[in-house]
Amino acid sequence: MATQWTAGTTSGQVLTAATLNTIGAVTVDYTPTLTQGVTVTKTVVQARYFQIQKLIIGQVLLNVTSAGTASSVVAVGLPISARAVNSMAAFGYIYDANTNVMYNLTGYSATGTTLNFFYQTGNAFGVSPAVTLATSDQISLNFSYEIA
Repeated sequence: MATQWTAGTTSGQVLTAATLNTIGAVTVDYTPTLTQGVTVTKTVVQARYFQIQKLIIGQVLLNVTSAGTASSVVAVGLPISARAVNSMAAFGYIYDANTNVMYNLTGYSATGTTLNFFYQTGNAFGVSPAVTLATSDQISLNFSYEIA
């Protein structure tokens, strides 16, 4: 887990430019879950986040290596539980290799522990449009949210 930045400072201390240049925590790799009715196997190309106080900022790139369940919601696991459901911003795409179509999506967290997606229909992606994850599909996203 990422650590919060303190740089060894104390209350009331004057901050120098050198100290301020160290702001932020290092990025942390994690292994997100991927489900669509069942656990979908994937290759994690990149899944990283960093934490500044209670703010999590991350990015994920997954290559799908098995199939999901038709007409089921696609969900990607978050590194740390969100403070509240539907309290995040996420944007990305799912590339359907079978049809050569890229779906630009907006993410939300219905559970606080996973990221789901809306498409133009306003419904959960995977249900509408009814797209089933399959080998060679790709998921890429950026997200930010507050933890408890």
